Amino acid sequence: MLQTILIAASIGFAGPHAMIDQNARAALLEAARAPVQAELGKAPKFRVDQLHRDGDSAFLLATLQDSDGRPFDYHGTPLADAAQQGMVSRTYAALLRHDARGWQVVAKAIGPSDVAWEDWSKRYGAPAKLFAQ
Repeated sequence: MLQTILIAASIGFAGPHAMIDQNARAALLEAARAPVQAELGKAPKFRVDQLHRDGDSAFLLATLQDSDGRPFDYHGTPLADAAQQGMVSRTYAALLRHDARGWQVVAKAIGPSDVAWEDWSKRYGAPAKLFAQ
């Protein structure tokens, strides 16, 4: 049994719930953060709720936080009014693909009030298992 564990550890696990090494994780999170910063005018910190990768596709589900770890404050962003009315969540979802340029965001949902990524598998041809909890 120990031999099986050692072999599995040496070759890694496949599938969306496999461990993602720190370099790949950092690259994924940085790529996912860029469009949020561009749209909102400030860079949030992510509390990662799910980060799944399958080959060249990845799915991130995160909670937006301020740099001090507090809930993200939409004040001063284009979503400030909607957030003040309770129409925006602190959820962020992103579907990413890896290509020659690195990780690219294919689809994103900033502050959705529903499951905006529900049809991303069909719409973007992403593996359905990426979105499983």
